[in-house]
Amino acid sequence: MNNIERLESCLINLRDVFRRHQQVIKSKYNVSTVEMDIIQLIAMEGQKKMKDIGEAFGIKFSTLTSIVDKIEGQKLVKRVNSKTDRRSVYLTITPKGQALYENYKNYIHVIAMLMQRTISQEHFEIFVSEFEKITSKSAALSAHAHS
Repeated sequence: MNNIERLESCLINLRDVFRRHQQVIKSKYNVSTVEMDIIQLIAMEGQKKMKDIGEAFGIKFSTLTSIVDKIEGQKLVKRVNSKTDRRSVYLTITPKGQALYENYKNYIHVIAMLMQRTISQEHFEIFVSEFEKITSKSAALSAHAHS
């Protein structure tokens, strides 16, 4: 197996590790993948217009309304009417939604700490720097491929 094949295998295995943990979180909080993605977006970026969330995930407004009804009913997010535009509705994270996000994020932190303990400090700094470059290029490639 050459280095590219080894890397591909590692990336697939790491993806599977994150997916299994995401399944645990989804089961614990009774949410779907798209519901979890919406909660994560709001937790990371703050209050968002429903219109912008729909556009970000390619979800029709009617479908988004049903999704938000469910996660709002579970007290994971809360609708907030705009003070300046009565037509705009924002979603904000609740403490329970923040707990879901923190639970997921903490697992990623554990994996990052494991990586740091596995690699020498010098190599870890290089790894992080190079991984940032790879992530940036991958995001650009993905954006280009989906446009």
